[in-house]
Amino acid sequence: MTSGETRALAQSPARTPAAEEIAQHLVVLIREGVIAAGAKLPTEQTLSRQFGVSRTVVREAISRLKSDGLVKSRQGSGVSVVPASVRRSFKLQGTALDRRQVLALLELRQPLEMASARLAALRHTPGDLQEILDAQQRMLDSQEWSEEGLQADLDFHHAIAKATDNSFYADFMAFLGGALRATIVAARLASTNPNVKAITVEEHLKIIQAIKARDPDAAGQAMLLHIQGASLRMAPE
Repeated sequence: MTSGETRALAQSPARTPAAEEIAQHLVVLIREGVIAAGAKLPTEQTLSRQFGVSRTVVREAISRLKSDGLVKSRQGSGVSVVPASVRRSFKLQGTALDRRQVLALLELRQPLEMASARLAALRHTPGDLQEILDAQQRMLDSQEWSEEGLQADLDFHHAIAKATDNSFYADFMAFLGGALRATIVAARLASTNPNVKAITVEEHLKIIQAIKARDPDAAGQAMLLHIQGASLRMAPE
């Protein structure tokens, strides 16, 4: 390891960390390039000594990195960092996102969901439309900020992806599930508008109307305005 990697590892929590905390600490070093693609992780013994935990805890932390596709192991060669271009996972680290991160995730969603809405307008079946309407109704019936309302909102967007008749859209939306949930939660909680639920429902309704009318341009535009609206409703820094 380089001296920079050693210093970064030394900035670990003072108290004895759990496997999840060690994994997240290593994830940060990997994503920021402190531990470069292709480089080997420190040995279990080194990490155990560094964090003051047993090798079993270290092993669990590394197992989490493997399951997220960030590292791979080869017998006799240790554990190395997988290049970003071939990683197979997308996972948000931690539970709290700052305003900049939420806006970046909304930006990520925008082109994907606009295309999804356009295709749904062209290809939806009566069953697809009913699934979208059912999700909208469940959101209407939910209490403010409830888990049921959040799930209904997620289901609304996923139902539109399914209505594209392109399974990759639905699969990718599921793949981005953590990002989608995080942006919905953060945008709602950060909003200074007390009518955010009613506004969201109204934006959803315009998307539904365009999809039902089989108007791809209107559907894409309605989705764009919905996601841009979420960005604009974020409280200023």
